[in-house]
Formats: sequence, C-alpha cells, structure tokens
Amino acid sequence: SWQLTDGQCKHTLHGHEGAVTCLQFDDSRIISGALDRLIKIWNLPTGQCLRTIDWIKSEGHTGVVRHLQADSWKIVSAADDKTLKVWSVHSGERLLTLKSHTDGVTCLQFNDQVIVSGSYDKSVKLWDFSVC
Repeated sequence: SWQLTDGQCKHTLHGHEGAVTCLQFDDSRIISGALDRLIKIWNLPTGQCLRTIDWIKSEGHTGVVRHLQADSWKIVSAADDKTLKVWSVHSGERLLTLKSHTDGVTCLQFNDQVIVSGSYDKSVKLWDFSVC
C-alpha cells in the first residue's frame, strides 16, 4: 500500500508464486488472486498474510484466478478453469462452485441477489445468488 501524504510505499506483499492477476481492498484487508491459482487475504495495516486459499487443500481453482470480489462475509472468484467459486471470508471454506461456462471466466460482479459473470466463451451469465 502507498502512503498518500508522501508517495512512499508502505508495504510490499510477497507470497504469490505467480503474477498477481486481480485484487480488491477495503479499510482492513487486501484480497489477491494470481497465476498460482491461490487467493490470499492480507491485513491492510500490517501487510501480513492472514489466509491462503489453496487450490489443492481447499478444492479451489485449477486455473488462473482472473477476477474476484468480496463483501463482509464472502469472496466470489472467477478462473480459467471455467468456474466461479464462493468462499467464506472468515474460514476460507469453499461454499459453492458454479459451473456453466465453456471457457475461462474472466470477470464477475455480484450483489445480494445476482452474480453476473463473463467468459472467453463470449457469454454473460446471470446466477441466482439469493440461494447462496
């Protein structure tokens, strides 16, 4: 993160084994996804890695994580493995896997009712999120 008053870098976060492809942050945390298929949750003030969502141990993505979005209790991630996955922010547990795209999922947005995803398969899909 950057110190806005003087433009100095406050932290450099190391831990991914491949290029970082997406991230989101709020007042307390940074969530990042990468070529290594991992999702990491970082403490914003300290730069400490709080959790790693591992693709093997957590039944995570088997392709590059291309996009993610989070709110106070969940993370939704999209990847080259043609899936979207819903995770608990607090435990890192995989709550749901959504499969319907025929190629890698490149982007997503969600609210309390709907997840919208886009893919290399040239489609946009709407998912009923009220059941999640």
